[in-house]
Amino acid sequence: MPVFVPPERLERDGAAIERHRSDLFKATYLPQVRPFPGVRALFARLREEGHTLALASSGKADEVRHYMEIADIADLVDVATNSDEADRSKPHPDIFEAALDKLGHPDRSDAIVIGDSPYDAEAAGKAGLAALGVLCGGFPEADLGAAGCRMVYRDPQDLLDGYDRSPLRLGLPD
Repeated sequence: MPVFVPPERLERDGAAIERHRSDLFKATYLPQVRPFPGVRALFARLREEGHTLALASSGKADEVRHYMEIADIADLVDVATNSDEADRSKPHPDIFEAALDKLGHPDRSDAIVIGDSPYDAEAAGKAGLAALGVLCGGFPEADLGAAGCRMVYRDPQDLLDGYDRSPLRLGLPD
């Protein structure tokens, strides 16, 4: 059930509420986080193929570092972004713009976003980037497609299993 906080309370207590949310998440939920199947192997394959990898997350910096450790991908990521580097969260394109800045402004037609939510795909589209979706974020395939994902995979392992037929290997169709 959603909980709404009146604007005056949010202004008065917003920082304390956010600290509590963050502390609760770190103590209760973060220790339970596990990587999706195939994450490290997919990142390794992408690196072997010569791709540059950016992790464009709207999460807090310490959470993003922790997720990279959990997934064992820190050594494979060229750049990572976090909420400190964007004014607005997805579905706004700010976090992808920050990643592109860190990468030295590559040609956007060469970049592909892999995301697990419609917000990822919407933000990618607003940044002029193509998006692929993975269902492991809990959103239905139809929602990912409607938000702009060109193709949708079950999870990173499914994308890795179909890598040779995927846009990551073959490029995106026009």
